[in-house]
Amino acid sequence: MREIDIINYLLDLDPELKASYKLYQYVRLSIKNKDFYLLEKVLDEFENNVSDYMKTSIKTAKRYIGYIENTFKYDYTNGVLEGINNKIKIIKRIAFGYRCFFHLKNRILITQNLVRLKMA
Repeated sequence: MREIDIINYLLDLDPELKASYKLYQYVRLSIKNKDFYLLEKVLDEFENNVSDYMKTSIKTAKRYIGYIENTFKYDYTNGVLEGINNKIKIIKRIAFGYRCFFHLKNRILITQNLVRLKMA
């Protein structure tokens, strides 16, 4: 049996699972194509037929629908900043705390290639 046949067989066993799977696939498609109207339509259409977990996710998505629309419209992201914050947290965790803030700051600047070490 091919994978697709197995998936279709399993989805045919439970209508709730099938609706949840379809919703998931439509959400992925709308994100990939940045089609906000498809996302809104799908969230409204599948709201009653899916599992309780998906219903919770739909409620959360509807609560933040304005923010979600902005992510579809604009290409801005704070991913780079979040990555820098994560590196700083890792430095702090590895060091078990610095005695002097100056040393922590220097370690962060060196790690981010904002300052170069002087080689004697």
